[in-house]
Amino acid sequence: MRMKRFLTAAVASGAAVTLLAGCSGAGDSAEAASAGDRPAWCGETEAVIGFADGYGGNSWKRLNRVELEEELSKCSSVTDFIYSDAQGDTQKAIADINSLASQGANGILAFPDAGEAILPALRSAYKSDIAVVPYRVSPGGEAGRDYTTFVASDFEEIGRLWAKWLVDSLPEGGNVLFLGGPPANSQNMQVYAGLQEILKDRPEIKFIGEEPFTPTDWNPAKTQEVTATMLSRYPKIDAVVADFAATSILSAFEQAGRPIPLIATADVNGLSCQYDKLKPSNPDFELLTVNSQTSMVRLAAQHVVAEATGGVAPTETADVPFVFEDSVSGEPNAPKCDPNLPEDALLSSSLDIEKIAEVLK
Repeated sequence: MRMKRFLTAAVASGAAVTLLAGCSGAGDSAEAASAGDRPAWCGETEAVIGFADGYGGNSWKRLNRVELEEELSKCSSVTDFIYSDAQGDTQKAIADINSLASQGANGILAFPDAGEAILPALRSAYKSDIAVVPYRVSPGGEAGRDYTTFVASDFEEIGRLWAKWLVDSLPEGGNVLFLGGPPANSQNMQVYAGLQEILKDRPEIKFIGEEPFTPTDWNPAKTQEVTATMLSRYPKIDAVVADFAATSILSAFEQAGRPIPLIATADVNGLSCQYDKLKPSNPDFELLTVNSQTSMVRLAAQHVVAEATGGVAPTETADVPFVFEDSVSGEPNAPKCDPNLPEDALLSSSLDIEKIAEVLK
């Protein structure tokens, strides 16, 4: 795959950018692909791959994009990669998909931050014989009718992992606060189903707050505000489970002068560093994180490339999360703080530390 460096200003403007060379950090893979050691998902037909990102500005999306570039570099049949960032603008997200199709993309990978609003654009591209693979956030519709396939995250497994840890960590039961994103969002509904699968027979572990979860809109400031409200309402909170902004939760407990309880969430460097800092004065503070799944884009890339190049698509269509840090058992890792990396660094990324630092600098 050819690639060229591009101006930061171009990305900031949200313009579609064509990358025309092998991405740095994936040289070994690119050389292997050039030498003919192609993976099964990389067919022999040359293809242009486009990525329509609904919003690319946060650390998760920035790492996710570089993981995508690394994965594409393994297939010499991918001749161009076109990137677009809608910057949270639904109309631009729709226009970006249409633009990728008109620019000759043979395959389009999409992160549907705008949800079902972009489904007609995905369907139109798919009906034009373009391989279309949305991932992580469902756009609605149906694979084989509206797009090629959907690569999901197994959010229920996150709930199961958290619940099993709560059972082990709260042998006498306790009050658990579940903080989620917008009301009724599908991700948190699936997490809740996973929690209930394990906890339905454990009445001593009780959920407090709103059912099935207390909304925060995945906004750090609102998360801290909502946590403060819950602290004023409930004199006893033994655990908090949340998939975002856990450091805001810690701040709310500190400001309220309340001991920090068990926290189950997704990994982020700043949280692990806070654990090291706060644990001595909060003996009951324990931390479980699941991996942040930035690498799930690799599975999505394999699907879209396979369809566009005539390769063999993976049989898996879902990325399964795993425990990344556990302060109780230390397995597979104790909380990992890297003071040389930004607070929003995600150490569960499949990128090496040097690459993470480069991407987030």
